[in-house]
Amino acid sequence: MRLRPLSLRRGLAAPLSLLALLIAVGVRVALPGLTGRLSLLAFDFYQKAVPRKAENLPIRIVAIDDKSLAAIGQWPWPRTVVARLLGRLAADGAAVVGFDIVFSERDRTSPKMLLPLIAKGGKGADAAKELLAALPDPDRDLARAMAKSRVVAGFILSNKSGNRAPLIKAGFAFAGLHPLNHIADFSHAIANLPEIEKAAKGDGFLNQFVDFDHIVRRVPLLFKLHGKPVPSLDAELLRVAQGASTYIGRAAGANREASFGEATGLVDLRIGRLVIPTDAAGRVWLHYSPPQKNLFVSAVDVLGGTVDPSLLRGDIVLLGTTAEGVVNDQQATPIAPDVPGVEIHAQLLEQALEGNFLVRPDWAEGAEVLFAALTGIALIYLLPTLGALGGAALGGLAVAAALFLSWFAFRDWRLLIDPVYPAVVLSLVYLVATVIGHLRTEARQKEIRRAFSRYMSPHYVAELAAHPERLVLGGEERRLTIMFCDIRGFTSLSEKLDAAALTHFMNGFLSPMSEIITQSKGTIDKYIGDCIMAFWNAPLDDPRHEKNALFAAQSMRAKLAELNKEWQSEPRYQVFLPVRMGIGINSGLCVVGNFGSEERFDYSVLGDPVNLASRLESLGKLYGVDLVIGEEAARAVEDLPLVELDLVAVKGKKEAAHVYTLPAVGAFESGFAERHRAFLAAYRARDWKRALRLIEEGSLAAASPLKSLYELYRRRILHFEIEIPPADWDGVFSAEEK
Repeated sequence: MRLRPLSLRRGLAAPLSLLALLIAVGVRVALPGLTGRLSLLAFDFYQKAVPRKAENLPIRIVAIDDKSLAAIGQWPWPRTVVARLLGRLAADGAAVVGFDIVFSERDRTSPKMLLPLIAKGGKGADAAKELLAALPDPDRDLARAMAKSRVVAGFILSNKSGNRAPLIKAGFAFAGLHPLNHIADFSHAIANLPEIEKAAKGDGFLNQFVDFDHIVRRVPLLFKLHGKPVPSLDAELLRVAQGASTYIGRAAGANREASFGEATGLVDLRIGRLVIPTDAAGRVWLHYSPPQKNLFVSAVDVLGGTVDPSLLRGDIVLLGTTAEGVVNDQQATPIAPDVPGVEIHAQLLEQALEGNFLVRPDWAEGAEVLFAALTGIALIYLLPTLGALGGAALGGLAVAAALFLSWFAFRDWRLLIDPVYPAVVLSLVYLVATVIGHLRTEARQKEIRRAFSRYMSPHYVAELAAHPERLVLGGEERRLTIMFCDIRGFTSLSEKLDAAALTHFMNGFLSPMSEIITQSKGTIDKYIGDCIMAFWNAPLDDPRHEKNALFAAQSMRAKLAELNKEWQSEPRYQVFLPVRMGIGINSGLCVVGNFGSEERFDYSVLGDPVNLASRLESLGKLYGVDLVIGEEAARAVEDLPLVELDLVAVKGKKEAAHVYTLPAVGAFESGFAERHRAFLAAYRARDWKRALRLIEEGSLAAASPLKSLYELYRRRILHFEIEIPPADWDGVFSAEEK
């Protein structure tokens, strides 16, 4: 049975898996934001598991809360109230006050808001104007209060609309390659009233940065307005609190910062004595602490003077809204879904004072890609050896290592190392490799089914398709039963048929005989002209292989009788000779497997039992029977009514063996077996007279199916009566012909 080696298909798995790995690496390099989204979820989990431990730092939030609104009235309050609140904070010793509020429009109670209405009036308008001019201006009062304190005002950056550019009160200095390349640029701003902005010591934007899922994980310290850098409220609070005047930013290529020729953006921002690490876009990763009630002070309590001044003395104070129902910028964070924006500012200020930052190092992405690439290549290389389960275990260990390293980097060193990307890459590589392996297995099974379906039982085909690893070059030693089936007188028959008729005849004979063999769990080895070579008990085990071979022979006999009737009636066979066949069956220890080259091999069987089976088929002509069975096969089927033919030493074999046949059912009358054994005993005992008498008395009549056998023995006996055999003769017949 000839097959093409299936190992050639294995070459696709590694290249396609490697291609998937290269695509994954390329996507990470080209679209880091897209592939980094899952990593943000992992970092959120870390923050929930190990939140930042809050310290008692000089930071307070004066909250315009529900309690304050209930006592003073709805927001926005008159600016005179805000000015009074600011005066109380200054009196209590606040170091610097930051407004998470924008005063971009005039106070609705301001006299300047009423003047346009009075100007349209009639009699008495001039007197009213003089009266309003004498009244205090709330916006001016707030500006005066700001001028007496250290205050940082806030503005909003926008790309849609605004009023005017804010007044930036700090300078900037940068070192390195193109430090502002990655900073977001805005086209508009909503700034405070000019007098308020002028009175403030600092002015910073209030914008937050939200990720794709609207969670605030990073807070920007810098943005650009019309291409020029502007600071955040938090940066300004830290600058004013320290009395600094300039921000110093470092980018790749600056002192102690390798650039490798690339402009990778900001690395950190120095504010006074503080150095704050940032990402390339000037954002700071926040390590959130759980909500802190002691961080908040109600605005109405400050106005009422009920707050202990020591609670605010020397603190950085943030003033913002937290009341429900008031328009405020509540945001989702990794540890809470609704955190007031003013509290996010406080979280950043705490980290800046502690020096406790989460850092996404600039080498992290390269390390993640390298780890994923190396482990992916190792998985691709080892997966064919380890198999699906072993590959899953190896991939699982690599993913566990990535998670372990990422977790401990976060917990012990506050480093953000992505564990998700390597896990996704390894899963992708494993999935591609296993899918290709599965498809390859399916293809191999289809090829096996196709190759074997014509040669063996469908049951065997299914079993072998499930275990294709058995189809490897090489053999194994096992006990087999071998059959040779040949057409008697085929040469004479073929001479009387033209090519078309001969082809039709051969197909008509070989197809049903092969089907009988495969249905009996046999395997077709090869077709040798008009001869079929088959064997049992390989490639899969068949405990009844001897009986299955004999049952196949019986069925082939019956089928040939049917075919002879069909052929006799077909007009294409002008001169029909009834077809006879010979079958030789033998069992023994053989070597079975794939023999040949790596490019092409045969699944076949080798050994002395094979040669003997071929000789037995030929001996059928001598004995005039269509089935000759070797001694090894006969021993395994002693329950069948076998008839011994002879004790033969075939050519090339020194040892003699008994050979048998299996008569058709009902071929002999009762008592035949005993009389036949008596005949053989007389023959081998040299009792020629008794042997001949048993033949001539009719007990072994001329009409017997074994007529040719007894005629053969008669000629032998007559020969031995003339030429006496040697003294050591033991009844063995030496078959010199193959």
